[in-house]
Amino acid sequence: MSGGIKAKYNETVSKFVKKKLYINTFMSLCDNTHMEIENCRKILEYNDIYVKIQTSTLTVSIWGENIRISDYNNEGIVVDGKFSSIEFE
Repeated sequence: MSGGIKAKYNETVSKFVKKKLYINTFMSLCDNTHMEIENCRKILEYNDIYVKIQTSTLTVSIWGENIRISDYNNEGIVVDGKFSSIEFE
């Protein structure tokens, strides 16, 4: 393969692999009370006003009131409460 074709092939394969292996972080937010985050690696900090979550591609910090994690499994995490701020690092 020539250099240009090989680079394009590698880029296409890389995008396909990321999509199929779910390496990207997907988030769903409903109002300011419910958030689902896929591809979580671990919970870094957690209390009733703050949760910090490490995902496969970034760190998500959620500030608010009555923060609680209602589901945490291999596929993702569900956070409920009244959110006042969401930060991405």
